[in-house]
Formats: sequence, C-alpha cells, structure tokens
Amino acid sequence: MKIPALLLALFPILAFADLEHSLGKSPDGHFELILTAESKQDYGRVIVRDLKSGRSLETDSGQGYGYFPSGDVEAVWKDSNDAFAVTMRGTKRTWNTDVYIREGEVWEKLEFPPYVANILGRQGVFKSGRSFTESFGGFQGDSKFTLFSHVEPDWQQQEQIAKETDWKPTTQTEWKIVLEYYHRTRPNCSMVSIDPVTEKNSEQDGAGQPATRSESDSEGGDKPQPESEGRSR
Repeated sequence: MKIPALLLALFPILAFADLEHSLGKSPDGHFELILTAESKQDYGRVIVRDLKSGRSLETDSGQGYGYFPSGDVEAVWKDSNDAFAVTMRGTKRTWNTDVYIREGEVWEKLEFPPYVANILGRQGVFKSGRSFTESFGGFQGDSKFTLFSHVEPDWQQQEQIAKETDWKPTTQTEWKIVLEYYHRTRPNCSMVSIDPVTEKNSEQDGAGQPATRSESDSEGGDKPQPESEGRSR
C-alpha cells in the first residue's frame, strides 16, 4: 500500500562551517555536494548546495573515522540529477553507502532492506560480521542501483561455523546487491537480487565498480568512533 513518504528533514544550515571540500556537482550544474567541517580536527558532514539559490541543506551523512577532509567520503550523481550516493568510512573496518533521491524541494534518504542479515545467515553468522565494506556500483535505469559488499566473519565465528554439521554455510565474502527505489512510498527501497561475486561477473561489472577498500586504506586520524561490526539493515 502506497502512503505519503515521511521525507528526511534536511534543514538549512544557519551557521556555515569554516572548511569546505567539494564532492562533485550534479551533471546539470544545479547542485553541489560539499563536505564541511569547523576545523581539520573535526568530522565532516555532507551538505547539498543549490547553486542557483545558494541554499544549503544538511544530509544525514558524514565521516565517522579520520579527519576532514581525507579520502573517506566519495559521492556519485545520477545522470538525471535527481539522485546521488555517498560512500563514507564509518569505523576502522567499515564503509557505508547512503543514497538520496529528490522529492520536490527536499532529498529523501533511502532505507535499505536488511540485506546484510541475509548474507550473515548464509554464512552461518547470526550475530554480526567482523568486517564490512559497502561500495556503490552505479545507478541503472529509472530507479535501480547496485551495491558491492564485503562481509567477513571474525576468526571466532569462523571456527564456530566450521563445526556446523547440519548444513554447509557459504564461505563467500563478496556480494553484489541490486536495489530499487520508489517515490513517496514506504518502504522506499527494496531488494531486487543478491548474488555472490564470482571472478566472471566481477570482470563483467569491473568497468562500473569502485575499487574495494581494504582496512589499511585511508586510516585517517586516531579518532575512531566505537566500531560497528556491520550494518543492521
């Protein structure tokens, strides 16, 4: 049943940050995504600036590890100018992606279905994953997009999984997830497919797939937040 969407409140920024780092303009040049922070010792927050009106709106996305600006935040615009994705480092071992779509004068954050729980269940892990990365694979068509996710249990969980005799959990850690979004509908996002990434389909998707980030990349500063072992989506 379709219901009016409860749009994410993106409020005008009253006091502008001292530092700004551009994450890219929309293809039509109407909007720009900007990482802002009060100082280089602070985490940056992502804002959307309307370059015609000069109005800036704050999103719900920002750095969770490292200092401003670092390489811990990346953004991709959809060619139609009405959606964008932001990938950022959440903790030392986690990377997360947020996707926003335009609803009139505001930007609505998509609520991803709990696909990580689907992966953990296949791996035989029912609590959490040790390391988790989520990268953006691109927009497709009118309303679909792809995520690439790495979910790997820690060694203790792997030992427990190895004792399983009733069924054989997968050892696959790389996954491709195709999602579809909806306007003014709740839920506003659903899963189309979830498949393990094999060498064959990885080569097919390679042209549009961002490089996988390792734990040693972009370590940033020594100011980590408490670690989350994976999204509870």
